[in-house]
Amino acid sequence: MNLITQPKLLKKHGNAFQIEWKDGHESWFPYSYLRQMCPCAECAIIRHEGKDVHSLFSPQGDGDIDLIEVSDDIQPLDIQLVGRYALQFNWDDGHNTGIYPFEILREICPCPKCASLSPTQNEEDAE
Repeated sequence: MNLITQPKLLKKHGNAFQIEWKDGHESWFPYSYLRQMCPCAECAIIRHEGKDVHSLFSPQGDGDIDLIEVSDDIQPLDIQLVGRYALQFNWDDGHNTGIYPFEILREICPCPKCASLSPTQNEEDAE
């Protein structure tokens, strides 16, 4: 794990989750966005309109996050650290199967700077 994917601070706020990374970057994830980006297979299949996401030839990318319907005020009931590599959110809509690796969280950072870069550019910038 390099500095770009190592968290320095993890903090729950009223409507967003904050991660300050060891490279100094700060990510703010609205809870509705995090829930829509759930990395579990069930959510990935929904975002890719039923296409198999487990095949070598499966669709790439995040899919259509708007296909995951969540309320604007969705909240995590609990947030657990998974080893030293990920977070798991227990959402108030009953969903709790997604494990969010820090590497993926950094890739999906919604800030304007990160949104304009591809994941490979993010890694190149950190080196």
